[in-house]
Amino acid sequence: MDKDIISILIVDDEKYEGILMEKGVDWEKEGFRITAVVQSAEEALKVMEEELPDIVYTDINMPIMDGLELSRRIRKEYPAVHIVIVTGFREFEYAREAIHIGVEDFLLKPIQADEMLATAVKVREQILKLREEKTKQVESFPVLCQELVRRIVTGYIDVNDAIGKLIAYNMPLLYQSRMRGFLLETKLGSNNLMLSVLEAMNQAVGERNYWYTFLEKNKVFFVIGERENTAAQIGQVFEELSAVSQEETLVVSVSNPCESIEDCPKLLSECEEASVNTMKDKGKTLIFYQEYVGCMEEISRSYPVNFDAYRLAVKSGDQEAAIAFIDRYLERYIFDGPLLIPQLRNLGILILHNTLSIMKEYNKYFNDAEQMKLLETISHMNTLQEFCRTSYSLIEKVIGAVAENSTGNNMVRKAQEYIENNLDREGLSLNMIASELFVNASYLSRIFKQTAGESITKYIMRKRIEKSMDLFDQTDLKVYEVAAAVGMPDAHYFGTCFKRYTGKTVNEYKSKNRNLLGK
Repeated sequence: MDKDIISILIVDDEKYEGILMEKGVDWEKEGFRITAVVQSAEEALKVMEEELPDIVYTDINMPIMDGLELSRRIRKEYPAVHIVIVTGFREFEYAREAIHIGVEDFLLKPIQADEMLATAVKVREQILKLREEKTKQVESFPVLCQELVRRIVTGYIDVNDAIGKLIAYNMPLLYQSRMRGFLLETKLGSNNLMLSVLEAMNQAVGERNYWYTFLEKNKVFFVIGERENTAAQIGQVFEELSAVSQEETLVVSVSNPCESIEDCPKLLSECEEASVNTMKDKGKTLIFYQEYVGCMEEISRSYPVNFDAYRLAVKSGDQEAAIAFIDRYLERYIFDGPLLIPQLRNLGILILHNTLSIMKEYNKYFNDAEQMKLLETISHMNTLQEFCRTSYSLIEKVIGAVAENSTGNNMVRKAQEYIENNLDREGLSLNMIASELFVNASYLSRIFKQTAGESITKYIMRKRIEKSMDLFDQTDLKVYEVAAAVGMPDAHYFGTCFKRYTGKTVNEYKSKNRNLLGK
């Protein structure tokens, strides 16, 4: 049946009137279909239980249940149905009541065929427009769901807002169930491979037991309802994809389960961590986060030296110290016996893991191609020369990547030292410090607050009050003398700032400290 054909139900207790309405217009030719012609409201409701029409033409004056009451029932039980009142009554009260109920039109008898058709055509336009809007909503729904999942797992939506949308979209899995995530990375060059992925998921996991979102062109992230055999189901999906995929590289990384929607970003971060540290050596790889953590712990046990000194050297930009650390590491744990290639490769992975962790602290990252190249180089290292060349080059790159942050930290340290040494200067300010350090005042203000967590003005005031407290504790200087010693010669202003910072007046502070010190 053509979806644009509009169905009509005619209701009139006068049989002749109903026949005239049915036969007076060539409905089929005009794109309409008469579903039934009935003579009472009760019959109309029974017909509607079997087949719902798009439009109901109904008389008002009918026994038992009149047309207005029928319209109320239709509006309540079948709100999508459009109603046209046909009556011989001309009283305004009927028209007003019909409008209140929400009918589409009000036609007076004797009704003309062209008038009745014109009304049907007008209502049809409304119906088709609503159908088109609904179709667009249905077509866009999967995209809306994917976007919602992406915002949840990346943490870019408030939890309460997310739950509200999940309820509206009927997606209880993400807020009522225990969940696990897995990240699929491969070249999705054609829709056929993605269809194969979804078919494998539907078969292994269940059509309503997962949601997914595209993170990048070749990265798809799935959230799965956790069951007793979920790990085995993911393994089954991986095997099926390995069989159908023509791509050389296929990586599936799987998170640990989580209990609530608040932990959803952890699902993604675990998958990404396992994936980024897994060698993608032109093969098909399935890695569970729990196994990945076990492997890293095993490597750490193989090399008991702590990496704190290495991390500090890289963060400080001290390339020589970082390289010296690796040399000492090699001397102590590698040269102690035969040079084993697996040891070098494991050590290379451990160094890479710590180095990427340092970069993450500074919000710096290698792109996928760079990470792939590093992993591939480490996985093919066969000589000490290759190991040293790769490790030293990595250190140089990372120190360069974090150099901007390190420069900012050094500048803040210099500013803090200058403040400590010049607290007695009344004019100590942002502009004075910037001038002394030969740096732009706006830049200094920005990096100081980013690094120290407070503005330079607040830092200066805090240090002045802290120094004044030391002077009160350790000397017998008077208030105005202490105020001058911390660069605040106005004793009254100093007293106001002191109370604002400590919660006590100067006299209250001195009195309490005398009691504590037994003075």
